[in-house]
Amino acid sequence: MADTGLTKLKPVYLIWGKEELLLAQAVQRLRERVAEVADLDFNFDQFDAESSDASSVISAANTLPFASDRRLVVLRNVDKMNAAAQAELAAYATDPAPTACLVLVASSISRNGKLFKAVDALGGAAEYRAPRKNDYPSWVMSHFTSKGRQLSPDAAESLVRAVGRDLRKIDIEAEKIIAFAGDKARIEREDVEAVVSQTAPTSVFEFLDALGARDCGAALRLLADLVDGGESVMGVHAMAVRHVRMLLSVKALLDRDVSEREMASQVRAADWQVRNYARQARRFEEADLVSALRAAAETESQMKTGGQDPRLALERWVIEVCAK
Repeated sequence: MADTGLTKLKPVYLIWGKEELLLAQAVQRLRERVAEVADLDFNFDQFDAESSDASSVISAANTLPFASDRRLVVLRNVDKMNAAAQAELAAYATDPAPTACLVLVASSISRNGKLFKAVDALGGAAEYRAPRKNDYPSWVMSHFTSKGRQLSPDAAESLVRAVGRDLRKIDIEAEKIIAFAGDKARIEREDVEAVVSQTAPTSVFEFLDALGARDCGAALRLLADLVDGGESVMGVHAMAVRHVRMLLSVKALLDRDVSEREMASQVRAADWQVRNYARQARRFEEADLVSALRAAAETESQMKTGGQDPRLALERWVIEVCAK
């Protein structure tokens, strides 16, 4: 998560990151804070660096607010400005107007540049990073909480798997799910799947879950969807082998009565992932998983040597893994 450092309203902010949703939320939070001391109908200017020059932005920031204590000026895509324009903004930041709140937004910024150093000296530089891969479900749950709803861990996992890790897409789907759920305070997996699964492409994680559940019909259907959708047979095979290896590791830890917390540390996975792996691992004997890995090596050899059609070889392996 971002270390915002926005505890006290400052005359200049520089916020950057690859996730447009996080930047938009940060700008909105600043707007709400400035609105407490300013009438933004008369004291708000917004610029885009691709069509505006630094002098216009600085002129707006230096304009005295009308019947308010502050003005809000937002400049987007500041990283698109050339070095000379950024230097002008850096010079302004060394002696900013006390009646303005200038917000500079970028997708990336050089920490060695004059602009970063000038704003950082004011305490207004903040990077907004996307969650780590394993933290997306937790982020989604927090996102729903910010919208006044509770989201179950299974529902969060389902949404991430269906939509992917594009936060803007997740936000759009969240609004649709909330509208579908009506007055429900807690949203469950079935609510997510009712809204999202009809349009979302098959995820390789759905296939892996079906494989781990030993649901042969679902696994073969999802595998067909993946391959027909352009996924590499070899790529899916590699993911499946990694999944079986993980199930074998978790199975060994379960047999030793290792706690879920310790298990998460040892296999380097999030708590919710460990719970999912544990559910699946309990469906297998250790010998089943060892046999599946040996068969996977033989399957890979057949794929690479042309001894068998790669897709057919993978389908046969899936059937073997799912067989009880």
